[in-house]
Amino acid sequence: MMWKDSYRLGVERIDEQHMELFRMTEDLVNAVKDGASVQDYQKALGFLKDYVIYHFRDEEAYQESIHYCDSEAHKQEHRQFTQTVLDYERRLTEHGFDAKTMKDLAGTVTTWLIYYVVDTDQKLVSGEKITGAGHDSDRYTDLFSHSTLDVLEAMAGLDRAQVRLHTTDLYQPQGDIFVKIQMVGDWKGAAVFAFSKQLALHLLETMTGLELSEVDELVQSALCELTNISCGNTATALVNRGLQCDIKTPVISTDPAWEAGGTGVRLDTDSGWMEIGIYCEEEPA
Repeated sequence: MMWKDSYRLGVERIDEQHMELFRMTEDLVNAVKDGASVQDYQKALGFLKDYVIYHFRDEEAYQESIHYCDSEAHKQEHRQFTQTVLDYERRLTEHGFDAKTMKDLAGTVTTWLIYYVVDTDQKLVSGEKITGAGHDSDRYTDLFSHSTLDVLEAMAGLDRAQVRLHTTDLYQPQGDIFVKIQMVGDWKGAAVFAFSKQLALHLLETMTGLELSEVDELVQSALCELTNISCGNTATALVNRGLQCDIKTPVISTDPAWEAGGTGVRLDTDSGWMEIGIYCEEEPA
């Protein structure tokens, strides 16, 4: 079961709606894993889209009622995710609700929803602002690695105290699955996330409660969203330091078609390993 009691915010109406969103998302994941019919896909997507819009409206009304200090940033996240679901609906309608795109959707929704509840909405009830990674180090590898650990700890229960970090120059990506994200603005370059198959499956099994054996489109899409959140938080941290920075859409591959260079950090865990390569094309002035 995807829903966990630790996700509760203590606001009964919002918690009930979150539980329903998790139930719908779990139904969607199970549908794509079981190879459901087009009609089942259409029904699952329709319910999810309508309920997401309904829940966001209700949650925003709650924000106004408590005078939440960062409501505009929260609303922006709602708008972005609503647009993501609508974009998937358009793609699926155009391509006849193909299984690959449905798996992409399921992985994205699962990852976004878990982070939305365990991080963003926790700030809602605590009164904190949505600020991204807040680490003090000036080293880019530290910013990326600590942001990634924050995300994995919140979403998959990874114990960061048990993670061994190793940094290296002239980095050459190694792994089974690679996700590359371009960075633009004052900090120009790219971050390449390399996952071992073991860690990739462990993360998704922990998040979804499913038993997985292959890195399919569902797993790949979830990894893209994980790295997207991590890089987004790092970009926010850089913006908070006065640097204009943004990220592009993640690109996934099983082939590390990038030359050695930049700086890399390896994160070893008891459940597998991952690496992050940082390639800086232009240092900020």
